[in-house]
Amino acid sequence: MTRFRFVLLTVLLVLVPGPGYDAAAQTCVGLQCQQVGSCPGNATTSVSGIVYAPNGTDPLPNVTVYVPNDVVQPFTAGVSCPSVGAAPSGTPLVGAITGTDGSFTIPNMPVGANIPLVIISGRWRRQLVIPSTASCVNTVLPSVPYTSGGTMPFASMPQNQNQGDIPKIAIATGSADPVECVLLKMGMSASEFTDASGSGRINLFGGGAAGSGVTIDAGTTTQASLMGSSTVLNSYDVLMLPCEGSAYVKPAQELANLINFANAGGRVYSSHFSYDWMDNNPPFNGVAKWTGTTVDLSDGNATVNTGFTAGQTLQSWLGEVGATTTPGQMALQTLREDQTGVIAPTQTWLTLNSPSVAMQFVWDTPIGAANQCGRVLFNEYHVENISAPTFASEVTQCSPTAAMTPQEKLLEYMLFELTSEGGQPSLAPLAQNFGSEAVTFTSAPVTFTWSNNSSFAAQVSSASVGAGDFRLVTDNCSGVTVAGGASCTMVVVFTPSMIGAESGTLTVTAGGFSLVASLTGTGTAGYSLSGNALAFGNLDVGNTAMLSLTLTNIASGTLPIPPFVTTGQYGVSTAACGSSIAPGATCPVQVTFLPSAIGPQNGTLGVNSGSLLYNGLTAALTGNGIDFTITLSPTSGAVVAGDGTTTTATLTPLAGFANQVTIGCTVKGASAATCGLPSGNLVPPAAATATLTTTSQYNVIGYGVSGGRGYLWLVALGSGWLLWRQRKRASAMLRAGLLLVLLAAVAGSVTGCSGKLPVANPQYTGPGTYTVTVSATDGFLVRSATYTLTVTAK
Repeated sequence: MTRFRFVLLTVLLVLVPGPGYDAAAQTCVGLQCQQVGSCPGNATTSVSGIVYAPNGTDPLPNVTVYVPNDVVQPFTAGVSCPSVGAAPSGTPLVGAITGTDGSFTIPNMPVGANIPLVIISGRWRRQLVIPSTASCVNTVLPSVPYTSGGTMPFASMPQNQNQGDIPKIAIATGSADPVECVLLKMGMSASEFTDASGSGRINLFGGGAAGSGVTIDAGTTTQASLMGSSTVLNSYDVLMLPCEGSAYVKPAQELANLINFANAGGRVYSSHFSYDWMDNNPPFNGVAKWTGTTVDLSDGNATVNTGFTAGQTLQSWLGEVGATTTPGQMALQTLREDQTGVIAPTQTWLTLNSPSVAMQFVWDTPIGAANQCGRVLFNEYHVENISAPTFASEVTQCSPTAAMTPQEKLLEYMLFELTSEGGQPSLAPLAQNFGSEAVTFTSAPVTFTWSNNSSFAAQVSSASVGAGDFRLVTDNCSGVTVAGGASCTMVVVFTPSMIGAESGTLTVTAGGFSLVASLTGTGTAGYSLSGNALAFGNLDVGNTAMLSLTLTNIASGTLPIPPFVTTGQYGVSTAACGSSIAPGATCPVQVTFLPSAIGPQNGTLGVNSGSLLYNGLTAALTGNGIDFTITLSPTSGAVVAGDGTTTTATLTPLAGFANQVTIGCTVKGASAATCGLPSGNLVPPAAATATLTTTSQYNVIGYGVSGGRGYLWLVALGSGWLLWRQRKRASAMLRAGLLLVLLAAVAGSVTGCSGKLPVANPQYTGPGTYTVTVSATDGFLVRSATYTLTVTAK
């Protein structure tokens, strides 16, 4: 009857043009003839509402809502492989996809009474009739959530076959985690739960061996009758394999049937001990690192993976339905670990915070195929903890009026996600690191693509960048209507104004979806130095030494050379760099140490500029000024020409001086006077004896009475006088001694007195005062001390 009314309505609409239709301008078909061509101002002819789960309480995202312009055909029974993104049945005229909050708005609606409307997600489908729509206004459909005793909202998924289409679901009940309770709580009529022989769309099968769970009655067949026959299994759309309470070896034929069912487009839900269906069943054994054993984990919080579009939708939806109060976080209970990580491209949805274990993941089938229309969900937690000996008692405990736990709501979401054909928009990439960029310089542009994955046109209301130094330089999306299956692009750049890591977001809003891409980048200085310290070590006071650091331009453009400055006893030169440096180029920064005092001499290298481009161009400068002293002892002396003397030179190091020095001495202004040292090289502390020698004028020293030997005549005269006085009283011995003295004095005094001058030296040291200089030299450094020498002729 419903189909008859729709056909009749279509015929009438073809015969009777709608408002605003110009018959001469075009030919229309069905409801197309009731669309309004244009509205004054910014007005539109539209319909908006919210789609709910069968319980009328929880909004459903990613549901296709459309106005058919032809008869909506029934689904073909049995597992099928739909084409993702294909238009649904009924030649859709206009439509939309529900957002995170379940809301939708359909533009360009046909105007009139009894407008058909279809809501569909996979094989969940309901056909509705809008009582009436008006031109150039938005018609809001009743969308208040259901409360006990209230009225169900207009657009909610069917609770039973009388209300619409329900996917055919097979549940192999286990002794643990009776997930059929979630289906009851989300509003499914108890009448839809039957044995395989019944007419219900949700069939129960007793789990294997001792793992059997709740059954409908004594006629409920076992899991083997479901999994052992590909014909039976492939008659279903969805297979649910909850935890059986223990591990059981699965027959090879049942394992093969599971793979074939998923590859044909079947949707599989599995949890915990259902890993027995995966870990020894190629290629499902390669989707995760299955351990073949199970480990109990403590209850804890898990993080939703927002690195892909559907994950962002889940995070927002959990907040919408009150399953969490902290965005992206969810408390989980009754946890297990059957694997140590997923293997790409398996998609993780939920990860326990501590320890880090994947709690929920999904993979598409056939694995590795180009057209993947099947899907398998595995989770590591139990959803239900009720104890129900019979299905009847389970119905009582799982009333749709009972509050759902966060984990029940999570499974409710995933069941619709598992069975959907896609259609929600996507943004790529969802994370972009712009890397390091010099402040004030702009990074390479990055293109982001927003894709409309539905079969209906969608308008992007806005694209914006928030926080950080990220900028949207090209926006081909905001305000643009993107056709079904098409995409638009945006270009973002990073121009840091600060040093350090920055983060931001690119948010694209369309319909009820706000997709967010995370943006990261790091602002850096324009230059880098090859080091942050220079150590010059020991250097003689007054000397110079040079060391270099390499300056590198790490910016993306040419930069002026920084105005380097130094402190302390240091200098700097960038003469080898010129006035600027190209990207990636290098040049030396030459630092000179100029110690003017002894001891440690600390300084710094820096830049005389507040520009962040020069940030970090500093280096610590260290060096030690060293010296030594030389002293003489004694510092003066007197000699008769021809005689010599000595003085001791002492070398004392200062501030760690430990170099070898060359020592020497000179006599200033004195002819035929020399200064000698036993060694020319010493390392302080050390001492050396300087020997001073002089030369007399004559080879016969003291020629003449008035010469230097005149005193011998006095000795001779005295000795002779004593000898004469004592000639009688003195003993023979005394007289002999006096005689010898007399003879020696006479001989000494008459030597050279042969009547002519003795031989004179060509160079001799004349009487006077002379300066003797003893010097020690360490290359550049010279230290000296002086000795005063007085020379007399007699």
